[in-house]
Amino acid sequence: MYFVISEVELEYNNFIGTPIEFVNAYLSETGRRITILDEDAIVLADSHDGTIGTDKSERPEIKNLGVVYKRTSDTIDISLLYIAQRLDDNNYLRVAIPVESKQASYNSVILVLVLTSAGFIAIFYLGLNQLSKNLLTPWNKVKEGLINLNQGNVQMISLNSPYPEINEIIHEINGINLATLRNLKSIESYQIQLNEILNELKQGVMLFNKEEQLVYFNDDAKSLFNISEDAYLKPSYYAIRDTQIRDAITKANLEHQSSTFDSKMDGKTMEVRVFFVNAQGFNHTEATVLALFKDVSQERAIEQMKRDFFSHASHELKSPLTAIRGYAELIEHGLIKGDEIKDSSHQIVKQTETMAALVEDMLMLSRLENLKEKIYSKQDLHQILNEVLDTQSPFAISKNINLSTKSKSIKVMCDPLDIHKLFKNLIENAIKYSDPNKKVEITLDQIDKEVIFIVKDQGFGIEPEHQQRVFERFFRVDKGRLDGGTGLGLAIVKHIALKYNGTVELTSTLSKGTRITVKLKMD
Repeated sequence: MYFVISEVELEYNNFIGTPIEFVNAYLSETGRRITILDEDAIVLADSHDGTIGTDKSERPEIKNLGVVYKRTSDTIDISLLYIAQRLDDNNYLRVAIPVESKQASYNSVILVLVLTSAGFIAIFYLGLNQLSKNLLTPWNKVKEGLINLNQGNVQMISLNSPYPEINEIIHEINGINLATLRNLKSIESYQIQLNEILNELKQGVMLFNKEEQLVYFNDDAKSLFNISEDAYLKPSYYAIRDTQIRDAITKANLEHQSSTFDSKMDGKTMEVRVFFVNAQGFNHTEATVLALFKDVSQERAIEQMKRDFFSHASHELKSPLTAIRGYAELIEHGLIKGDEIKDSSHQIVKQTETMAALVEDMLMLSRLENLKEKIYSKQDLHQILNEVLDTQSPFAISKNINLSTKSKSIKVMCDPLDIHKLFKNLIENAIKYSDPNKKVEITLDQIDKEVIFIVKDQGFGIEPEHQQRVFERFFRVDKGRLDGGTGLGLAIVKHIALKYNGTVELTSTLSKGTRITVKLKMD
């Protein structure tokens, strides 16, 4: 009974289907009574009883798992031997064998002995034939099972030999096969999890052995170096052409030293880290070098942007500070008197205004880049535009510039400070970089959920080589430097457009003017 229930458990664990399908399939092969019960001993499927949901928790074989009990079945009215045990999925497996089947086996043996007594030659021939069948066939199955196990094909061997010793050996082999199958599944599951983790790191991972042969790579490394499965156990130069990386791998192998450096690959900046390790790659190949590849293009660009920003900011602040200090020292030492003091004070105020504007624009840029939470309210863009025009009108009047405006009431959810700054920077630039007696056309419109703001001037225009750079921080053409400014106005416009998932388009012709179109997506 113990051999039988172990065999049934093994086949259940390898069966793909429902408990009902399993007991029906098993019934067609063996005729044994098989019952599958859930963790509360409620019948899920029974090979000899179509009724499910019956509570069997009080059955002695359920209460005492692994113990054989004999009783007459109420369902099929046959004396059976019962045994039960818990499965890996917490269900119960119960197996029952008719007592008469054993008696029938003994009667069959007696019948064979009586029949073989008909003649010595017949008895000798049939006995020898039966002995060969009972002994050699199980051993052939054992041999076949061991060969399959050695080849990695795990198969169970049926326990149908009349000799208990052979059945015990087969049972042990089945146990080894079962343990091997479970270990293989565990290793396969672990390998899948490891691959998933390494692929989610968002960086290339490679392992090399002491001969610098590639023994593992993840999907990111595969994509980065455009390599295939053929790269396994090939030298490092088969996948990596960069001599600096290969030298780092050699150094890690020979000197056990780690290396970290940046490398350019297909226009990207990759941070390469190479370490000496002691691990196992595929095919049980010992790995000695771990190489990691991470795309740091954006990080390096941000670092360079920060360095440029502080360099430009310090330069822009130094000029007005130098002027302020110069005028202040002249006043302090009494080198200027009378009306000259008033002029100097005016220059000091003008330089402080330049510094205040620069600091204000720097704070605005910082706010746009770092503010994660968007606090919007319902605003009328037409009203904001009118407020900006009121503040810019004196500047336009001083240059006799006509501000032509086409606008309508547009109410959207936004931050009014963003929109005010966008309108002000574009209109102010259009007036500043236009000759007197010119015209500036301003259009504010909405198409579906897209707000369109256009500023067109008749100013100096921008040279083609400068048109893509005017949106960079502190970038100003020479004409702009003569008229002052912080050099951050258009950079702020670009960041505001990005904040609202919009775009900025610039078209310009020298001596004919510039047209800037901003499109913002708003609800």
